[in-house]
Amino acid sequence: MINLIPNSAKKNITLEYWVRVASAWAYLWAFAIMVSIAILVPTYVLINIKVSVYADSAQDAFKSVADYQMVSDSLNGATRQASLILNNRDTAPMHEYVKLFEGLQGTQITLSELSLERAEEGLGDVSLAGTAVDREALAAFRDRLLAEPLISEVDLPISNLAKDRNIQFNITVTMDNSVSL
Repeated sequence: MINLIPNSAKKNITLEYWVRVASAWAYLWAFAIMVSIAILVPTYVLINIKVSVYADSAQDAFKSVADYQMVSDSLNGATRQASLILNNRDTAPMHEYVKLFEGLQGTQITLSELSLERAEEGLGDVSLAGTAVDREALAAFRDRLLAEPLISEVDLPISNLAKDRNIQFNITVTMDNSVSL
């Protein structure tokens, strides 16, 4: 029967056949792509939603960790301060040392600067600065300081004794922390 069809019609029929085959395959591919999209898009959206929820949760967790770390550091600082207070509750307050040095200065010595610092075990070096009326007054002040049982050493530089009257001085006093005030 194929022999009865003229050649020009055969070409048209072959062309139409291949057009139908190509369009059928195109429809099948389009249908497969649509089904794939219909299946994959909800999964993609769900995964993105879950990822954003987990990212927000992780962000909140990082903030909480930072807050906990800040609170932990604050508590550690408070603990150190409390232990320092408990360890130093038996030590004399600083104003008692200031009274001691003011009581030792006498009438011919004027203290203009008094620097006290706490050390790990009691009081650290004390720095005194002031004016003495003369050399004898300054030497007597140094002797009064050395006579005090709380003081172990007095460092009076010789350069402070260069002038005869109105002597500006700087004295470094080392405290004996084994003796309590």
